[in-house]
Amino acid sequence: MIFEQLNASDCKTYLVASEQTKEAMLVDPLFERAEAYVDELKKRGLTLKYVLDTHVHADHTSGAALLKQRTGATYLMHKASETGCVDQHIDEGDKVALGDVPVSFLHTPGHSQDSVTVLLQDRILTGDFLFLGDSGAGRTDLPGGDAHAHWHALRKLDGLPGALQVFPAHDYHGRASSTLDAERQKNPRFKFANEEEYVGWLNAQSLGPAEWMKDVISANYACAPAKAQAAIPSTKPACEVGGTKGDALMQSVTQITPEAVRMLVDAKKPMHLIDVRELSEWTGELGHIAGARLFPLGELSKAPLKAAPQPEDLIVTVCKAGGRSSNAAMILSAAGFKDVRSMTGGMTAWAALGYPVDRSAT
Repeated sequence: MIFEQLNASDCKTYLVASEQTKEAMLVDPLFERAEAYVDELKKRGLTLKYVLDTHVHADHTSGAALLKQRTGATYLMHKASETGCVDQHIDEGDKVALGDVPVSFLHTPGHSQDSVTVLLQDRILTGDFLFLGDSGAGRTDLPGGDAHAHWHALRKLDGLPGALQVFPAHDYHGRASSTLDAERQKNPRFKFANEEEYVGWLNAQSLGPAEWMKDVISANYACAPAKAQAAIPSTKPACEVGGTKGDALMQSVTQITPEAVRMLVDAKKPMHLIDVRELSEWTGELGHIAGARLFPLGELSKAPLKAAPQPEDLIVTVCKAGGRSSNAAMILSAAGFKDVRSMTGGMTAWAALGYPVDRSAT
């Protein structure tokens, strides 16, 4: 098998080809490099059979449509893609072949609804679904993104061999590849115990403006590269959601035990109890602490200043098990509140201690 990364930039384009038949595929090609790819294929005596985008790109213009026009290659994307000029839609489990080189796919949504991971014999091309080390993975707040879907997509990697090499669509820190075992150890996306904690952590990230990225997505959907190129800032790690900053903030969150919260409640000490679960949980089996205020995490992240009238007020955040409440405490601390504490173990720990709960809707 011929395998090579063709770009000198943070955006990666992979050449996969058969040494026997000289059939080739380009994965995640850049528009501005399309002619260089054509020249490289000619120099090597390769025929471009397929061009693949692992997902609709938000930070650069795809060269797939142009390469399709220049070479007659078949343009592949996942069946959930809205890109207008795709020739063949693929799904999880589908296979194509480059002569003696088999290629198959996993559907790995989360960064986008149409994300796929390319499976080769000894390596995976993960697109923006998974980056390397502390770069984590692609952001999930763009059109088609879904933090819950990303959590479940990550679970699809559980049964794959740890020796598989991992090649992402971007790396902003000069790295070329890793192994799946190394990512399981170092990548923050594998550190969370459950979906609730993972989604809460992602929702708490401050990812910056994304309007220009939405314009690029729309242009790539329309196969309209000129419009997209005009909108793209340079030298910006736009799709990355790293893990080290989030981990450091999480470690700085002040925790408070359910026992200590109970003492404050009984003593009628002034504080704001902010429950960041959903309404169904608020009125469900675990109930909530009397006197608490329901403020779901998604709403809190949009309007943290509504949590309390004064920045000096004591705020205690509560959720089911402590993950979302820690993220809420991060959000509130970043918003300027000076005394924010997350209740360890959440309502699960509160109920285990036999403390009273309220299940009313108001």
